[in-house]
Amino acid sequence: MRPDRLASMDTQTIINLDTKSILAKLIATENLQVQHNKVKTASFDTKHRVLTLPIFKNPKGDVYDMLIAHECAHALHTPTDGWSKIASDNSLRSYVNVLEDCRIDRIIQKQYPGVVKNYLNGFDILEKQNFFGTHGKDLNTELMLIDKINLYYKSSKRLPIKFSSVDMNWLSKVDNLKSFDDVVDLAKSMLEWQKKELDGLKKLPDFDTHKIAENYDLTEDGENSDDESTEDTDNDTEENKDNNKDGTASEDNGEDKKDSGDMMKAVNSEAEEGGGSGIAPNKLVSITNDHMENKMGQLYDDEKSYAYYTLPKARLSDMIVSNQKFLNDMRKHIYGQTRKYAGDLKYYNWLKNAFRQFKNDNKKTVMYLVKEFEMKKAATAYKRATTNKTGIIDPLKLKDYKYNDDIFKKLTIIPDAKNHGMIMLLDWSGSMCDSIKQTTEQLMNLVWFCQKVHIPFEVYFFTSEIGTSAWDKSKNKTGEEVFDYKYGDAMMEKAHLVCIAHNKMKKTKLDESLMYVWSMAINYNDRYSHGRNYEYEGDNFGMPTEYYLGSTPLNQALIAVNQMIPIFKNKNKIEKMSLITLTDGGANWSFGYTMGDNGREKDQGNIPVIKVGKKRYSTNGQSYFRSCEYTGLLLDIIRTEHNISTVGFYVTKKVRTWELDRYIKDYKDYKDKELKQLKIRSSLSKNRYASVSHYGYSKYFLLNGKKMNIENTNLDSIKDTMKARGIAKVFKKSMKGRITSRILLNQFIEEVA
Repeated sequence: MRPDRLASMDTQTIINLDTKSILAKLIATENLQVQHNKVKTASFDTKHRVLTLPIFKNPKGDVYDMLIAHECAHALHTPTDGWSKIASDNSLRSYVNVLEDCRIDRIIQKQYPGVVKNYLNGFDILEKQNFFGTHGKDLNTELMLIDKINLYYKSSKRLPIKFSSVDMNWLSKVDNLKSFDDVVDLAKSMLEWQKKELDGLKKLPDFDTHKIAENYDLTEDGENSDDESTEDTDNDTEENKDNNKDGTASEDNGEDKKDSGDMMKAVNSEAEEGGGSGIAPNKLVSITNDHMENKMGQLYDDEKSYAYYTLPKARLSDMIVSNQKFLNDMRKHIYGQTRKYAGDLKYYNWLKNAFRQFKNDNKKTVMYLVKEFEMKKAATAYKRATTNKTGIIDPLKLKDYKYNDDIFKKLTIIPDAKNHGMIMLLDWSGSMCDSIKQTTEQLMNLVWFCQKVHIPFEVYFFTSEIGTSAWDKSKNKTGEEVFDYKYGDAMMEKAHLVCIAHNKMKKTKLDESLMYVWSMAINYNDRYSHGRNYEYEGDNFGMPTEYYLGSTPLNQALIAVNQMIPIFKNKNKIEKMSLITLTDGGANWSFGYTMGDNGREKDQGNIPVIKVGKKRYSTNGQSYFRSCEYTGLLLDIIRTEHNISTVGFYVTKKVRTWELDRYIKDYKDYKDKELKQLKIRSSLSKNRYASVSHYGYSKYFLLNGKKMNIENTNLDSIKDTMKARGIAKVFKKSMKGRITSRILLNQFIEEVA
């Protein structure tokens, strides 16, 4: 078997590598990283201690474990630079290949006795499927010595092959091979010996019809022909069946099974005379080894490829814009504008009064929901309460002792409520422009609620614009200013998190910060919507350039949050935590390049695998879009590593059928699928939201972007002429609207109560 030939495993096997593969036993004493990818040969990066293995279709069974053991032995014991010295000599390389297999198989089986059984069973399975091309051949009379050795050692010396006394001398030398240099020396000696044996054989009158001459294409016509593959073209139907217990044979008719990367085939087409022999050197090869090389193509998975990443370290001090800096930036901007333009000063005075009025209008409803939350929490705690006997007799029950043995006092135990906490990420991208006002108002209601019930919180909007000129988006594409990279890290574009609210802020600063965010939301609403929702006075002073809406660096934000969560939980003594994302689309394409020794390197894999500590996480291609796939994977990592809930709110303005398909996975038929789509549409229309499943999220909600306006008590439609029943109807509708319109807050209450 050719060196560096390895097997692979599917995603789930990768994640459970240490328990599912014999490979774990082989690397137990090595500080290695194991990767599987779309390659034809194994490779071992000694500097970074990375062992890369090809991908096989069926990653299980004795054949798989045998190949894994064999090729790990090659990666660990065969010097990769040794092959380059003999690359041009096809015959020598073939001999070296067989003898090196004998040497490293002996080493690995001695070092790890557990693989001996895999070698025995694996060979039997492959031989039964004619992987060596020996069916119908007499092993004793139709094969050269190199092929007899190949079969004898691969069968663990079980095949009934007869060796002469001269042959036994060669076997003794094979058993004593210690190093790769020994293998090369022995291969050269054996090759020269075999040439002389063939020269003697050619003198026989029936040489052209001799089985060895036919099997190795050594006839007079074949000696001067171009180099051809020794691939067996026998269309034996038994070889084309998937009939082995490992699922290793799956013949693809008409497909070229030659290994294009096999350096053993890299020789000149013209036959060269070697060592004085009349035999072309390209004919003196191991046909059993060549046949197996060609058949091995059936085992490869040519569709899967993995992209391996580790996460870069976010430089939080540079990536996070503190609330104090945000306030200072806004104050400086407003001061500059109001000094220049009287209209901006007029708007600023209007803004303070309007925001105060907006907060007061929402205060009553928030307080109502606070009371509702407390009742739900108390009811849930009571439902979980347990009643235990104290062991103390209850005097009031003593009279019943004759017919009731329950005369002891009881104690009701209500479990302590857990401390909740919340981090919220707001999408500050251009596509949010026509819903940013409604979204911000929903967000502020949630902040005021958390403030009232004393739930620790931090709220950030993530942006791509800070420190990047709007006219020069090419600067610092790899985010060195906010990420520290090491070898293998995913390279990210720059992003920032702007803190707009947290539970440690004083009330006056919190109001000021939210007022500025509200003003920015009004600015975009006025710019892109049809008509103003707020008839403000003066001229809106806009916002600083660095806080303009940009792209969607959600994945960068999640990498930072992964580091922020332990800090937040420890600072606030959080026991139960929620991470809430509020977006209107997928993240920027932010994976695809890794940090290599020479800088930025492109990754061609199509299934992401992210390593966190000793764990590996993969999506196995669960998402429709690659960017969403990575987002879900990062959320899955955060949820698992920190034991938190991940709640997603997706603001959608138009609900297209193809968009709903990504949320409908388990349906019986097309009609069932349509019914599920109709249910989502109905909920969006009636309830203003729809709950769906989405990879990476504990809960995921679609929000109707057209019905996100916050409603307060509105009794303007009541007329003097109305009867009590009509007034009650208006009042009931108004009360219901003010509760249901606070979509974020209602769903958050359900989550934590």
